[in-house]
Amino acid sequence: MKKGKWFALKSINGLLGSLLAVMGFSACEEQALMYGAVHADYTIKGTVTNEADEPLPGIRIRSPWTVNYNDTTYTVREDTVYTDANGEFTYQTDCFQRGEYDIPLLIEDIDGEANGGSYASDSVSVSFKDTELTGGNEWYLGRAEKEVNIRLKEK
Repeated sequence: MKKGKWFALKSINGLLGSLLAVMGFSACEEQALMYGAVHADYTIKGTVTNEADEPLPGIRIRSPWTVNYNDTTYTVREDTVYTDANGEFTYQTDCFQRGEYDIPLLIEDIDGEANGGSYASDSVSVSFKDTELTGGNEWYLGRAEKEVNIRLKEK
């Protein structure tokens, strides 16, 4: 009796295993991957000058990424870049939202007189729209680039 029971269980397991293998392989079709998040890459290039159009090196440019929750604004991340000797900067970021995307830039003279004067802080907001994105596909919306020129006033 033990041998008969053992043989029956082994046969059923083999039959079920074969059936599942055949069904599993027949269900394999090429499917689009559905994991990830829709995103896009944004680049802002620019120059910071004084009122006489002279480039300002060493100017700090911050871009806080904020989230509003229950009528309170929280800074999630803050990216920082600095102008080079020619007063030029490049800020790059990505975004996980569609529609219009505004990137705030906070411009600050942090070295005082070292760049030829003491300049008042300023801020700008650079807006991007989905229609400006190029090179995208299903999950990657593409990339967009804008140029801004910022003129700081002396304090």
